[in-house]
Amino acid sequence: MSVDASPQRGEVGAAGREPMPPYLQLVVKVSKFCNLRCRYCYEFPSLGDRAAMTVEQVRNMIRHVGEWLADQPGRTADFVWHGGEPLLMPPDFYREVKRAQEEFLEPASIPYGNSVQTNLYRLTDDDLALMRDVFDDVGVSVDLVGGQRVNVAGRQAQPRVLAHMQRLMDEGLNFGCITVLSRSTAPHVAEIHRFFEDMNLGFRMLPIYRTGYPGQQAEHELSAQEIVEAFKTLTDRWLVSDSFINVEPIEGYAAQVVHALSGADNRRYYDKELSETILVIDTDGSVYSNGDAYDPALCHGNIFTDSLSSTRRSASFAEALRQSRQRVTDTCTGCRFHGSCSGFFAAESTPEQRWRDPATGLSVCGVVLPVQEYIEERLTALGLVDGVTRRLDRALLERRALD
Repeated sequence: MSVDASPQRGEVGAAGREPMPPYLQLVVKVSKFCNLRCRYCYEFPSLGDRAAMTVEQVRNMIRHVGEWLADQPGRTADFVWHGGEPLLMPPDFYREVKRAQEEFLEPASIPYGNSVQTNLYRLTDDDLALMRDVFDDVGVSVDLVGGQRVNVAGRQAQPRVLAHMQRLMDEGLNFGCITVLSRSTAPHVAEIHRFFEDMNLGFRMLPIYRTGYPGQQAEHELSAQEIVEAFKTLTDRWLVSDSFINVEPIEGYAAQVVHALSGADNRRYYDKELSETILVIDTDGSVYSNGDAYDPALCHGNIFTDSLSSTRRSASFAEALRQSRQRVTDTCTGCRFHGSCSGFFAAESTPEQRWRDPATGLSVCGVVLPVQEYIEERLTALGLVDGVTRRLDRALLERRALD
């Protein structure tokens, strides 16, 4: 199962500038139990484990979130219900979640939202009711090609998932998709984009970024260079497409490039101490930063029993913070996009995403920077960048907008 994290959320402005709107995304691993056995899933060793969060534990979690955000006016709590397969939980569980949010968040005027990341292998009337009544957003994990998404018996899951996607559309329920970028899907990037264009569905292409056990991803993961090539293909298709579907991460990268080329002075820098963007909550209540799950040495504390304020004072959080800042220093110093690109990708990278130059051993931005540079090249080739100032040609942009 993959998660659609939003790295641009929760960034903070440089000294003397207004911070960006702060969001806290809580990726809640409500249970690892799953009805599929996707071969690259980083939760693979736990997919048969039926252990799950209880209503009381979730109430404690939401109460602690409310207490922490009550002193931070304007912050939004985005709960991403994740797994495993989160829709295998009893429907009443999520109705209790909603009641707890109404009890602990609404009196403090804390905005919140709920989304679910599902493999959509099962879709019942109860699931549809939850999508209408509880979940504000639905993410569907679907690869279309590659044959890596199978059920417990080893049979292909895709035909049933596609049928359920059609049912969601027939029911008028909005959803987005995540497709894992792996060795089996990379050759089909153009085909995948065409499918989502034809379906008028937004999607995120997400490279494998975690490993469940040693050697698991040997047949699946791509090198940084291979990921960049796949994203270049996706960029080229996005630039010439007549559709208006959201294509991530390309749109996010392009926004950063446009920000840098516009000469805007509202610089943006990510720092987990000032405004943590994503917390991963494991099934047992352990709290991690996005890049550190599930490293016991970097666990901040337990959200079922500890206040979030106390977890932020823990020695393990201090160490996670130190390492995160060091990654930004090592990777982003001197990058001309830093400040438009917040540094989140280095700060919250997983061990699998911490690339180094093979010749020097120094940290490098293995994917984001090369794709940003390619987007800049393409915008320049299209005549949208002034060759002298290296800034966006606003007059040309306005003329093209009128056309």
